[in-house]
Amino acid sequence: MPKKKSSAQIHVADGAGGMRQVADLRFEADVWPIELVVPTKDAETWMAHLSAETEERDWNSSSFSQLDAAENSGTLSVHTAKGLSPARIDIVWERPRGKELRLRARPSGDPVLSLDVAQSFINAVSARVRTGKTLRAHRQALLTYDGLPWRGELWLDADHRLGPPSKHPDTLLGPPIVIVDAMIEGIGQQGVTAEWQRRLHELRVFLSFVLGLNITISKFEFGWVCDVNAQGSITDCTLRHVGYSETVLTHGFPAVRSAPPIERRVVTRPGLGPYGITSDMHEEYVPADIEQLWESFFRLPTPKREHLLRAGNAYLTAKSMWPEQRTAYAAFLVVACEALKPAGKRYDRMNVYDVVASIVSTGEAQRLRQLSLHPQKVRSEHLHRGNLSAGELSPMLMHDHFKDPSFDEMLRILSAVCRICLVEWLRCEGIYKVIRIGREKRGIAPAIFEFFAKQLRRFRLTQ
Repeated sequence: MPKKKSSAQIHVADGAGGMRQVADLRFEADVWPIELVVPTKDAETWMAHLSAETEERDWNSSSFSQLDAAENSGTLSVHTAKGLSPARIDIVWERPRGKELRLRARPSGDPVLSLDVAQSFINAVSARVRTGKTLRAHRQALLTYDGLPWRGELWLDADHRLGPPSKHPDTLLGPPIVIVDAMIEGIGQQGVTAEWQRRLHELRVFLSFVLGLNITISKFEFGWVCDVNAQGSITDCTLRHVGYSETVLTHGFPAVRSAPPIERRVVTRPGLGPYGITSDMHEEYVPADIEQLWESFFRLPTPKREHLLRAGNAYLTAKSMWPEQRTAYAAFLVVACEALKPAGKRYDRMNVYDVVASIVSTGEAQRLRQLSLHPQKVRSEHLHRGNLSAGELSPMLMHDHFKDPSFDEMLRILSAVCRICLVEWLRCEGIYKVIRIGREKRGIAPAIFEFFAKQLRRFRLTQ
């Protein structure tokens, strides 16, 4: 789509109680005294550094852009003060997809900003890009899951701490809170925030398959809350804020040993440690090698880290579907395993059994394939046909004497094997010998019979 002047009228707050219009200046033929071509390698970060320089000067900006598959372009105005039309720098830019960034700029406003100040600002942004100037800041978030309470602190490294909240559920099992503190580096405050959101998702993926939990971000939102009297009867239902929040706010990055250490348990690899919750468990524990796993994850080259994150994201998606969508849960566990196969077209036909055989063991792969309900079949029939192997649409009976346990047996084994695959892929950093499990051979006689049966059906249809 070619560049086209917008007919929309966009207004933004001017910081002084009024609204200022954001104009599309791309088609103005006036003189633009400042021109700049940013090389392709710096084009992605130049705008981020512009925002950071604006932040540091306590200025503000407004922008308008047109996004297209072949080219992006837009107008950006940097305002040096509040008000309807303060002194400002108008910038128009365009960038073909994957090419250099071209900018034109001019001083503007009432009064008009001097050309020297405008040129100094553009030069300062380019200098930031050359030196790679960044900001390092503290960020905090609350995570939650269903399980035992998180009562200790865990330092994954010097910049990432998972600590306990000040309050815990009254029951042993509930929605516990984990306080995540991290030191994050980025281009300006906006860059730090963007990097923090990415890091938080990586943490969720990592903790989910290492601990086997459905780690989500704790939300503070409106919800319906029931009032219950001493007899257990509901007396009222009102709309209130729902969610966890620390009543005493902490300032700055926490110090080491500001809380007791979290419980640890030795896990023999390949393996996951104790299955389920045993009588001696009163709080969430972590495997003794979790720091080593995090270090392995952090030092992965970018392509390999993204590879593992894709697989881990499929596992996180699976956990989010439990227990309402059990078939989808099983299907995405298979997807998570299959996502661990090596890159390259020659590995496209590897299935979950090949991945398990390569990363864990051939015996574990054969055990999966010999189940009466095959995980690969569950995955294919659900994703291609929407079949529900767990019978989600069937009536739920408390005591079904004739229930088929095949799905539950498959799910119990598959859920453990999937986590083991993810952890072992991380431990070997994605370098392993590919082992292919031969497909089941049907024999020549059944194949010939099926061929002639199809021919007979076609013959009958033509009659």
